[in-house]
Amino acid sequence: MNLKTKINQKLVWEVMVVLSVSAAGLLTAQRAVTLKEINDLAKDQNLIIAGSIRKVEQNVLLRIYFPDKTVKYNVAFSDNSTIFSLLELIAQRENFKIESKIYKDMGILVESINGFKNGADNKYWQYWVNGELPMIAADKNKIKEGDVIEWKFEKISF
Repeated sequence: MNLKTKINQKLVWEVMVVLSVSAAGLLTAQRAVTLKEINDLAKDQNLIIAGSIRKVEQNVLLRIYFPDKTVKYNVAFSDNSTIFSLLELIAQRENFKIESKIYKDMGILVESINGFKNGADNKYWQYWVNGELPMIAADKNKIKEGDVIEWKFEKISF
């Protein structure tokens, strides 16, 4: 190899090292910005992280229809989350109380959310998933990606 080729090869390697180090630095800086953006978005969108996340892209929309207002949350969840575990998580985060009763063979029945108790004005708490009223207790119903979950305080429709 002649001197010119050796110099060119060395120059190419040095440029590659500089680019690699620069790229690594940029990626680290970009990652920090991305994490900050995610945290900011979480606050802005009422994003709630339920349990340990294995796949961040698993999300559901949760709405609670109180008699005086409706609240909604975009919720990231873990693979073992149930409708009830998400409601508990939000109640804890938003500082409202849930009262429930465990029925041995059926599961948990929500009796009150934020002071609105079953039976008042013949209304009861019911939950809906993707527009359908499930016939299973909320603690037995696992969440799936993209579900729309609604808790409604209304007269029983069946």
